[in-house]
Amino acid sequence: MNYRETLEAIRRILDARPDLAVRHDLAKQVVRAFRVPAFYEMSQRCNLWCEGCYYFENKDRNARQDEQKIESWQAFFEAEQLRNVSMAYFVGAEPALEQDRLRAAAGRIPYGKIGTNGTIPIDKDIPFRIGVSVWGDKETDTQLRGGSVLKKALRNYEGDPRAIMLFTLSPWNLHTVPEVLKMCRDHGIPLTFSIFSPTQTYMEKIQAHQAPDNRFYRVAASRGAPVFDDDGLKRLKDSFYWSLDNFADTVLFSEAYADWICKPGPLYQLDEEGVATNCASRIRRPLRYHNAQLESITPKCCTPDIDCSECRLYSGGWSSKFVPEAQYLTSPTAFERWLDMLEVLGRIFLYPLPEIYQSLNQREPVRETA
Repeated sequence: MNYRETLEAIRRILDARPDLAVRHDLAKQVVRAFRVPAFYEMSQRCNLWCEGCYYFENKDRNARQDEQKIESWQAFFEAEQLRNVSMAYFVGAEPALEQDRLRAAAGRIPYGKIGTNGTIPIDKDIPFRIGVSVWGDKETDTQLRGGSVLKKALRNYEGDPRAIMLFTLSPWNLHTVPEVLKMCRDHGIPLTFSIFSPTQTYMEKIQAHQAPDNRFYRVAASRGAPVFDDDGLKRLKDSFYWSLDNFADTVLFSEAYADWICKPGPLYQLDEEGVATNCASRIRRPLRYHNAQLESITPKCCTPDIDCSECRLYSGGWSSKFVPEAQYLTSPTAFERWLDMLEVLGRIFLYPLPEIYQSLNQREPVRETA
């Protein structure tokens, strides 16, 4: 559907269901918050050794380069403010190691999402959403990250309204979902999910049966690739539904999104080189990407070495839902499923939440019918 057809379909649905107008207004506010987005690499350092790391398991990534002084970061974010950047993704390696740089963006960009491993508290004067990575229970955490850090992360961010736990699932840690959800519930911190998606560098090591390197490629040397096959995706979807049913006050997710992200096969249209053509995390205007030298660069996406055919990362997935696809415009019920996704998207990425969220009532999710 083209843009005009989409608007006409939405108008027809709202004419039939005027009670959905407030939720549609919220969806539009959420989308506007992302109108000028940008990625910023805040650091080239990290204090963990996570298996299959998206940052370090990238053969095209240059060795660590000299970084700019804090005065340059301050001037840079002043210029980004003048460019009207509305949403910032602060990535790394580990942004919490460079909090003066995060502080330079504070007050200059309305919304931001910091990706951190949770081992270092981010100062209270940095007013952005904080996504704290989770890899499993104590045993799995230790195996995959080189140390058990979940309990420390939960202590660091208990009571912090900025924080949300980001649990990256794979066949290696799916069994730990109940235990991790209990821990997050007990600490009063919401949780959402991503799905582990290997970089091409990581997959090449696995396929070549390369010996472990004691860095970011350790476990896969003996266990193979931690990706879900079709049967695994069915189990994953069941786990998402179970989580929403049993931890509704903790889990920020959407059944409509679960249905989509767990579809077998590639989620995106791929060109002849295997690169996704319809993923909203592709670095194309207005989206920009800046490295730790404050250079604007043009990698293919926010995770440059990712294998697009296996990609189920939450960043690209959620950002690809800003415009409702045709399947969500076939009926008011289908449209509600898209509205569910946009409400969850806002809760995951935006801090503080737009005031319109306060006018929404609690609802049962709209489930897909056979």
